[in-house]
Amino acid sequence: MRRCSSAPSRGFTLMELMIALVVLAILAAIAYPSYLDALRKGWRAEARAALMQEMQQQERFYTQRARYRDTVFASDSGLGTGTGRYTLTLDACEGASDARRCIRLQASLRSGFSDPQVRSLWLDSRGEKGCNGTAAPRACWP
Repeated sequence: MRRCSSAPSRGFTLMELMIALVVLAILAAIAYPSYLDALRKGWRAEARAALMQEMQQQERFYTQRARYRDTVFASDSGLGTGTGRYTLTLDACEGASDARRCIRLQASLRSGFSDPQVRSLWLDSRGEKGCNGTAAPRACWP
């Protein structure tokens, strides 16, 4: 004679585990792109702050010496270098022949970081700003 246990069985069925995995996969598929987008927005804010701070230093230098510095101050202070995700570079403005009168600062992502919408941000001493990438300039400089 067999005994039937009236105690409920413990554990999960295979079907319950599969449903839980499917729900988890759907949540991850929705959340991960949003997480990456939030990270990239933070990176862009970091780049804008670095560009603005560098331009302030360049303008201060210009008021003292009537010309812009040939190199970025960030290399002296560590801004935009080291742990930063962007590299700052300095060039002459578009159409300008001399970088001592008009400069254009550009923040480009370091290797290992990807942002297809905004590959680099730029700011020049005339107050013009923009970006390179698939995003509209308004997305780069809100």
